[in-house]
Amino acid sequence: MLVMFDCVKRAGLAVLAGVTVMTAAVNTASARDIGNVTMFGADTAFILPHGAMFIGGTLSDPRGGVAGNDMDGDIAFGAGFLSPTDSIGLEVDVNITGTDPMFDSGALTFKASRALSLQPNSAIFGSVAVSNVAAWGDAKLADERWNATISGMTQIVGPSITHPIMWTVGYGSDAVLRTPGRSLVDSGVFAGVGIGVNKYFGVSVSGTENQMNAGIGISIPGLDGVGISYGVNDITDHMERRQQLLSITFTKLNVFKGY
Repeated sequence: MLVMFDCVKRAGLAVLAGVTVMTAAVNTASARDIGNVTMFGADTAFILPHGAMFIGGTLSDPRGGVAGNDMDGDIAFGAGFLSPTDSIGLEVDVNITGTDPMFDSGALTFKASRALSLQPNSAIFGSVAVSNVAAWGDAKLADERWNATISGMTQIVGPSITHPIMWTVGYGSDAVLRTPGRSLVDSGVFAGVGIGVNKYFGVSVSGTENQMNAGIGISIPGLDGVGISYGVNDITDHMERRQQLLSITFTKLNVFKGY
C-alpha cells in the first residue's frame, strides 16, 4: 500500500526537500523497501508537511543557461504549515537567487495545496503557487509569477521493492521559453514523471512545449533528511539554454509541529 503523506514539492530545492521527506516517511511506515522517487525540472502540487523546514543550495552551470557565463549558486529555505489532507496546506520559501554578493537578490514563494483524491494505492493533489513575491535586488526586475498544478503518486510493486511513480502537469505564467537563445518567457504547459528505481536512487524527465529536462535524485544511507539531485535543463539544447544543476538539501520534520 502506498502510504499517504503531506509532502513533496517543487522544481528545484523545495521539490528535492519534499521528495526527501516523502521517501523517509514511506520507508518508515512500510516493511518493504520503497524507491527514492524524484522530480526534476517541473513543479509539483505537493508541499512540506506542517512543522517541517528545509535549507538547500544549488550550483548551476552556466548561469541562466547562457553559454559562456560562469557558474552561479542559489540558496533556499522554507517551511510547511497546516495539512493539505485536512484543509489547505501552505508552504513558504525564501529564495536567494544569487550568491555573489550573498543575499543581494531574492524573493518569496507561496504555495497552497489541497488533496483531491486519496486512495489506498494513489494520491492526487492540486496547488496554486505565486513566486517572486516581495523581491529585492536583481529579482525586482522580473514580475511576480504563478502556476497551477495537479500532481499524483502511484506505485509498481516489484519482487523485493515498491517503485513509487510521481507525475505532474501544470500551467504557469513563465513556463515556456519564447525564443531560442533568449530568456524571454511566455505562459504555457509543463509536465513531468519520476520513478523510484531503488531505495536510494530515482530518475525523472520533464518538459514544456519546447524544452526537455532530465535528472536523478539520490538519498544517502545514514544521512536522514539529506537529498541530492543532478539534472540538465533543456537537455537537447533546443532553446539554446542547456544548463547543469547540482542541488543538496537538508530537511527536518516536526521543527514546530506543536504550534
